[in-house]
Amino acid sequence: MSPPASVRLLRTGYRAPIARPDGTGDGPTDAELATLARAKDPRAATLVWDRYAGLVRGVLHRTLGPGHDVEDLLQDVFIGFFRNVGALRDASSLRPFLIGIALRTARTALRKKRVRRWLRLSNDGALPEVASAHADARTREAVRRLYAVLDELDDRERLAFVLRHAEGHELTETAELLGVSLATVKRVLARAEAHVATRAREDDLLSDWTEGPHE
Repeated sequence: MSPPASVRLLRTGYRAPIARPDGTGDGPTDAELATLARAKDPRAATLVWDRYAGLVRGVLHRTLGPGHDVEDLLQDVFIGFFRNVGALRDASSLRPFLIGIALRTARTALRKKRVRRWLRLSNDGALPEVASAHADARTREAVRRLYAVLDELDDRERLAFVLRHAEGHELTETAELLGVSLATVKRVLARAEAHVATRAREDDLLSDWTEGPHE
């Protein structure tokens, strides 16, 4: 599947609001927010949540797909942020710091899902439909099949694919968020893209999404 088709499917059913990392408009800058959080200022929790809950929710949603309780994981991300905010060296890097915590939370959730499947503590692995009033049945099924393909990737390949093609990060940003070199992220993405493209061509529904736009 070509990246544009993947982006269309991965973004189906959820549009995250755009955060204001530079603090434009009303409110403090990211650096000021980080300073408040490190000082355990009671205002920090509401301010950081209001600015970044939508962004983090979107990262979790597009990384994990249907079948996960994103709202519980969202809470985990912000609990982890306030627990570890002292490790944030550059106060202006609040946004990537939060995304990094979201990715680690998502990776843990993916591993737990695999363990449950191995131990037969869940169903046969079939994912439920995407909860979206804006997606028709055909689109929901395509999303379900795409995430079934993403389940075949290892954690790093999946996270790299989503960061690059669904979240729209540049290669250098993707590498930094995953904590790997640029050369490594290129290799990881190449494997992930090749696998998704091959599996999509084999699927009667996903192959349709590679042949033209589905707006």
